[in-house]
Amino acid sequence: MGGNGVEYLFTTQHPLGPIAIADSASTSVLKALYDTRVQLHLRSEDSPPTFIVGRRGSGKTALLLSREFKPGAQSVRLSAQGVFSGMQAATRRIGRSMILPVEGVAQLWEMLLWAPIITRLVLSGPPQPDDPERAYQILWQETATVRREISGSATQDDDALDFATLKLIKHVDECDTVISLETLRRGFRLTDRPWSEVIEAAKQVIAARGTPVFVLIDSLEHIGQHVDEIRGILQGLFHLVGQLGLRTGASPVRIQCCFPSELWPVLDQVSANPIKDFSGRMVLRWHWQDLLSAVGMRLRTFLERHFPEEVKGIGRDDHERLLERVLPPSVLGPGAVPESTVAYVLRHTQLLPRQVLYVFNEALHAAIAKTGAPRIRADDILAAVAEAEATLCPEVFSANSFRYPGAQVVAQRLIPYLPFRFDDGYLHRMYNQAGIRKECDLDYVQTREMLTDLGILGRYLGETERYLRAEFAYAAEGRMILSHEDQFCLHPLFVRQYRSRDALPSAGPVKPVYPSGTPERAV
Repeated sequence: MGGNGVEYLFTTQHPLGPIAIADSASTSVLKALYDTRVQLHLRSEDSPPTFIVGRRGSGKTALLLSREFKPGAQSVRLSAQGVFSGMQAATRRIGRSMILPVEGVAQLWEMLLWAPIITRLVLSGPPQPDDPERAYQILWQETATVRREISGSATQDDDALDFATLKLIKHVDECDTVISLETLRRGFRLTDRPWSEVIEAAKQVIAARGTPVFVLIDSLEHIGQHVDEIRGILQGLFHLVGQLGLRTGASPVRIQCCFPSELWPVLDQVSANPIKDFSGRMVLRWHWQDLLSAVGMRLRTFLERHFPEEVKGIGRDDHERLLERVLPPSVLGPGAVPESTVAYVLRHTQLLPRQVLYVFNEALHAAIAKTGAPRIRADDILAAVAEAEATLCPEVFSANSFRYPGAQVVAQRLIPYLPFRFDDGYLHRMYNQAGIRKECDLDYVQTREMLTDLGILGRYLGETERYLRAEFAYAAEGRMILSHEDQFCLHPLFVRQYRSRDALPSAGPVKPVYPSGTPERAV
C-alpha cells in the first residue's frame, strides 16, 4: 500500500475492504477504495452532475466525494440531516416576516451556504499566491468567530452552516420591521461587514484560484418520511441547484447532491420545475465490466499486501485475469446448470457495487480461513451467494420502505407460488390465492408495479439452450411498466430466500434466469 495509512482497510477478515464508504471518509481512504477508471466516474469528470441518483449501494457517496481527488479542489461536505434541520428553522422564522416563494427559499439557501464555503476557503490552508490580499483578509477577519466555535469539530462544514443559521435567525428576531430578502442580505452580518460584501470577497478569491468550490450534500436517502414537512425547502434547493447548473461556466460555486432512485418518483413530483431543476442529474447504472474492475482494484491492493506472489505476471489493469487467478472457472448451481463463476455471482445481484463486493468479500474470507490461501473454491462461491441473499434481499426492501412498506410481506406470501417464468394470468391467479388484497391492502396492478419497481419481477425476453433471459427495472431506461401481454421472470436474488417453486430441490433441473446486463458466459 506504499505506507499511505490505509493498510488497515484490507484484512483477511475483509479482503476487499469495507463495502460501504462513509460520507466522513478521508480522501486517502476514498482513493484506496475507489476506482477512478470506471465509466461512471469518467462521465462525471467530463460533465459534473448536479444530482447523483442511484439505488442504495450504487456508489453515490463515493462518486460524490471523488470530486476531492482533483488537484487544488475545494469542497464543502454537508450532511442532509444537518442542512435540512437548519434550513427548516430559518425558513419557519423568516416566513413569519415575509412570503417565501420557491425563488426566495433558493436565495436563502444560497445565502446560508456561503458560510461554510467562506470558512472552508480559510481553513483549507494558508493564502495562495494569487489570492487578492484585501479579499482574503476580509474572509479571515469575518470567519474568526466561527473558526473558534468549530475548532476541533469533526463536522466543521455543518457547524459553520449552523453558526450562520443561528446568527441569521437572531438577526431576524431583532428586526423591528417586515423585511425583504434583499434587505436581509444587505443587513445581515456574520461579524462586522454586510454579508453581501463578504460573499463578493469570497468570489474574488475563488476566481483567483481558478477552480469552483463544490458543495457536496450527501445523502437525501433518509428524508423520505419527512418529504411533505420539508417540501418548500426541497423545492428551493432543487431550484438553486438547477440554476447553478445552468451557470456552469461562470458560477464560482457548484452544488452536487445525492439522492436515492428509490425516492426519485416522490422528489420528481416535489420539484416546482423538474425539467430545469434536474437537467444535470446523473443516474448510476453499472456495467458488469466496471463492477469487476472495482472488485479487481481492491483485490490487487489486498493481495499485494498479504499474498504478493499472487499478482506476479498480471498487469495492473488486468482485473479479469486477476479474478480468474483466485476464482474457480465455473460453478454448478442449485439447478444443476454449470456456468461461469462471475456470471453466477453477478446474476444473483442487482448489479450494485455493494452487493457484488459483499459476495466476493465473503467468499475470499472463507477460502483464506479454510486453506490459508486466496484461492476460492466453487463451494465458497455457492455458500457466499446463499448467505448474501439473506442480507441483500431485506436491504432492497429497506431501501424502498418509504414507498412500499409492505413489500417484504407480499414477497413472502406470493413468491412461493411462482416459478421462474410465468404469464400475467398466472400471476393474477396466484395473487388471489396468496390473499394479497386482504392481507396487504394492495390491488393486483399495484402489486405487479411494486414488484417490478423493486427488481423482483422482470420482463421475459427469450431463452437459450441454458437459460431464460429477462430485463429488470434497475437496468432499464426510465421506469419499467409491465402489461398483461408480457411474460414475466423472477430475479434470481429472491427465488431461494422466498422459496420460489422452481428453487425447491423437488423442482429438478430448471433453466436459470439471466438478467440483462449480466455477462452471458454459460460454460
